[in-house]
Amino acid sequence: MGDGGKQDFRRAPLRNMAPLTFRFLPALALCLALSAAWGAPETKLRTALVIGNAHYEQGVGALHNTDNDAKAVAQTLRRLGFSVIERHDVTRDQLIRAVGDFRKTLSGAEVSLLYYAGHGISVSGSNYLIPLKSGFHPDASDEVALRMMAETHLFNAEQAVAEMSAAGARCNLVILDACRNTPLNRTGRTRSVTGHAGLSEMTPPAGSLIAFATDAGQVAFDGDGSNGLYTEELLKNLRTPGLTIEQVFKRTRAGVLARSQGGQIPAEYSRLVGDDIYLAGQSATAPVVTKPPEPTDEIVTDPAKLTKLAADGDCPKCIRGLESLAASRGPGDYAVPVFEALLEQVKDDLKQATAPSPKVVIAAGTCAAVSRLLPDCLPQGDARANALAAKAHNRRGDALLLLGRPEEALKEFDSALPLAPTDAYVLFNRGRAHLALDQREEAKADFTAAASDKSDQPGAKRLARQALAEMK
Repeated sequence: MGDGGKQDFRRAPLRNMAPLTFRFLPALALCLALSAAWGAPETKLRTALVIGNAHYEQGVGALHNTDNDAKAVAQTLRRLGFSVIERHDVTRDQLIRAVGDFRKTLSGAEVSLLYYAGHGISVSGSNYLIPLKSGFHPDASDEVALRMMAETHLFNAEQAVAEMSAAGARCNLVILDACRNTPLNRTGRTRSVTGHAGLSEMTPPAGSLIAFATDAGQVAFDGDGSNGLYTEELLKNLRTPGLTIEQVFKRTRAGVLARSQGGQIPAEYSRLVGDDIYLAGQSATAPVVTKPPEPTDEIVTDPAKLTKLAADGDCPKCIRGLESLAASRGPGDYAVPVFEALLEQVKDDLKQATAPSPKVVIAAGTCAAVSRLLPDCLPQGDARANALAAKAHNRRGDALLLLGRPEEALKEFDSALPLAPTDAYVLFNRGRAHLALDQREEAKADFTAAASDKSDQPGAKRLARQALAEMK
């Protein structure tokens, strides 16, 4: 084409150019689409379902913190870029619908997360979430009937895990703060549905992590503050930049373990694959230290001040000081009043307790610390060591019974009895542990021994005789 032809084309009216322009639009649209696909940053979808059940009927037991826990988790996840479905106080039908709605959001997601705070129960090795108004009553049911009732009245947690795994998200997180104490953990024969309270271990599919607020078979307490202990620690770590998903849960476990003096130990079952995911973003600062920070308050090592700390109820701080003092000073009489004050404080806290609570968890941890520190603080062969150790084992067992852990409690009473073979309170408490495990003959033998006229502890005798009367 000559120069004149080009000049004519440039001067052509707009109406003559329109057909040519429109012919190029499909190709232009395709180029723009390819450019967007290749050049634009990838959108990483994060989606979550958050459930908080609190206002249970009387036979199940209302919970104080689960509503706040769920609200706080939902708010935090939204700040971390999650699209959140949030539900509170759901029935079984509402829970099923919520999981169905959640499943529709999972395809292609980078992270999918299910958080549940409420009552949970294990039946025949499977874990179930307890909706409101479930109508589940395990009394006098055999194993087959219990399983059928659970499947039709509760919600199988494994079903939610399977739904998430099948929907195609890269990383699936299931967080169950569901190990709360409930009468439904016991049948009419005072036996746990599974032989113990709490949830059973779960095996996650590839690409998934399942987190429990406390170890399998154990019970977490509801808490006295606005949030439960586990969720409070979890929220702190979810918001921390530079932590991978695995580190979030490691730090949470360390924090709960430290604050509960070893009484509550969160657990995870992980089969995550692929690259690390940072929920709060990668930090540009120094590498993250996963060890929890040491207490910043002053460590007290004066024996008189340690005794006062224990009497004032600050057992964790007292124990830290006693550990430091024992390391620098070695065994000595200085430790006896401190141990006595610690065990007396535990006794007072347990007298007022009727259910799992932070005080009960701290009491269990305090007794464990006393048992551990006795050999370092008292001279070998000291006659007072046995009496103190017996009290520590007995009161830790009492705390573990309140926490729904009768198997561990029984071991503590078995350890206490050789140290104090005539202590009727130890015999009575061991009978309670046997009864909680449905070992009625063993319980009757312990109650009978505690009620014997040979005992010079009228309070223990009275309690044992009352227990025998209730067993008839």
